[in-house]
Amino acid sequence: MITLHVYLNPKPGKDGELVSATLERWLPAMADQPGFISCALVRPLPESELSAMNAGSPPASFEVVALWRSEQERKDWVARPIHDEVFSSVIDAAESVSWTVQSVERAWGV
Repeated sequence: MITLHVYLNPKPGKDGELVSATLERWLPAMADQPGFISCALVRPLPESELSAMNAGSPPASFEVVALWRSEQERKDWVARPIHDEVFSSVIDAAESVSWTVQSVERAWGV
């Protein structure tokens, strides 16, 4: 199993558009793909709360965390035309997009 982490920063004034594109287009299409397990769109707590906990600040305004059975199944999804079709609206609303993939060593409750 692997995790995909996508870090998103919206263009100025495009927070709502970025969230909408992610929740209404990209993630539902991803959820229909073979090998997809689950995903979440997360937003950091306010800086004041993070600071009070001595917690670090995340690198982006939003993060998508998606679990996949395998890296090959994730790659297969990215290669399908539907990926570019639904992800283009995310790109249009984003000032920056970066990502990484990690291997799950052990999981509970999945």
